[in-house]
Parts: sequence; structure tokens; C-alpha cells
Amino acid sequence: MINKKGLTFIAILAVVLILGWFVYRALNRNETEVINDSNPKVHTLDVNTPPSLKVSDVPAKVPTQQHAEKVDENEARNFEIYDRLEKEWLEKVQTIIGAEKYPRYLEMRETSEKEKLLAYKEYHDYLRQKYGDKFSYNISEDQSVREKQINERYLNDLLKIIGPEKFKSYTEAKDRFNEDMRRKKTEAIQIEF
Repeated sequence: MINKKGLTFIAILAVVLILGWFVYRALNRNETEVINDSNPKVHTLDVNTPPSLKVSDVPAKVPTQQHAEKVDENEARNFEIYDRLEKEWLEKVQTIIGAEKYPRYLEMRETSEKEKLLAYKEYHDYLRQKYGDKFSYNISEDQSVREKQINERYLNDLLKIIGPEKFKSYTEAKDRFNEDMRRKKTEAIQIEF
């Protein structure tokens, strides 16, 4: 038969093991990944979290060497496609707005991209302060509001520079160009400005 000292030892051992398990679990949690709304297991972080930021306990997938090589090849091909389409678009713009105003357009386009990048960086810094360094997220509609405002401001400035007639031709060409890319299912960024 087990005496009182033996029972006490077993009870203490059980408590230590259980507490150890909880401490281990608390210290070795899986990183959470912030993902978009397409996952049915998603729940909101808190009341003030933008609707596009959700947390899931699904661990991030680690790419294999073969996958990384395929991604590199796809990225290189996509950059080639993007460069070709970019040159095609810029030739159309120069034809529409004229050679004398084209350098101003290029300057505005570069400044616009810098402002959008700064807005993205500010939002990223905001999320890092709020959720720490270990987070990821997808840009969604509510996060790109500032980017759209920047784009609209530059389009309005372009309208003032080139006039309504050329601006109408410019926007029609831009819309047609983007629609052609969508129809071809081209993996390129849509022209915004």
C-alpha cells in the first residue's frame, strides 16, 4: 500500500507536470497569420480592427526549394511581361498628351508612386506598432482608400495640365488598356495613373 508521503509525492508530480505543460504551450504558440476574409475559420482580432484584418491559427506554409525556383521563374517572366506592357502604355501616353507635356507626366507618375509607397509604409508601421513584428496581411479595399485618394489627386492635376479633351482620351485609353490586360488574364499591375 502507498503511504501518505507517496500520495503527496504523486500529487505534487502531477501538478508540476500539468503546470509545465501549460507553460510549455504558452511559450511555444504557433505564430498567427493575418489573412483575408476567404478563410471560414477566421475571427476578428478586436472591435477596432479593420474588417480586412483577420487572425487565423493556420501555420504559414514554408516553400520548398523547387517551389522557390518556380516562383523565381514566374516572377522573372511576370517582370518581363510587365516591362513590355509598361513600355507599350508609356508610348500611348506620349502619343495622347504630346511630347512637351510627357516629361511632366513621368515626373507626376514617379511622385505619385512615392506617395503611395509612403502611405503603404505608414500603414505597415501602424500595424507593426499595434500587433508586433510577427504579422502578415493582404491589402484589401478598405486599406487602399488613401492610395485611391492620392491617385485621384494626381489625375485631377493631370487634367489641369493637359486639358479635358486630351484627358478624356487618356482615361479612355487607360481603361481600354486595363480591360485588355484583364481579358488576356495578364499577371500585370493595372495602370492607375
